[in-house]
Amino acid sequence: MQVKETIEPLGLYGGALDWSAMRFQSEITVARSSAEVAAFFDDPNNLVRWDKSVARIEIRSAGPAAEGFTFDTIAPSGMRMTYRIAEHEPERRTTIELVSASMFRRAIWYMSYDPVPDGVRIGCAVEFRLRARYALLIIPLVVRQRGALRRDLLQLKDAIERAYPRQAN
Repeated sequence: MQVKETIEPLGLYGGALDWSAMRFQSEITVARSSAEVAAFFDDPNNLVRWDKSVARIEIRSAGPAAEGFTFDTIAPSGMRMTYRIAEHEPERRTTIELVSASMFRRAIWYMSYDPVPDGVRIGCAVEFRLRARYALLIIPLVVRQRGALRRDLLQLKDAIERAYPRQAN
């Protein structure tokens, strides 16, 4: 099982490469149906089952995880971030925007779910811009996140496949 990933700066700032704005992109294939993958992602509490930067979720909205739904993630360190689902097309894609965080000026998560012959290819991309006072942390963040994103997607695959076990024939 392979995790495909890319990490790249987002663009230029003042004519120079802006290393405080980055895009991480990865994908993995999960051997489950689109409906099973969608059901897993419909429960925001499942985030703690695969994203090791999240120790706990606090739901801020009532109702289903759809456009406008808000939630907080609390890291093992205690750092809190608030997110809002900006776009949601069931079984196809979800866009999640960071509403507030001390370290990031902006962050957007793009999740896509594409049926493939052996299951569903889950694409995960995040674009972020650090606040100026954290700009020097970009290199350690990129180095740490490269391994973390791969590990998290492998854990995501495992969590979904455990949540929806295949029946023996």
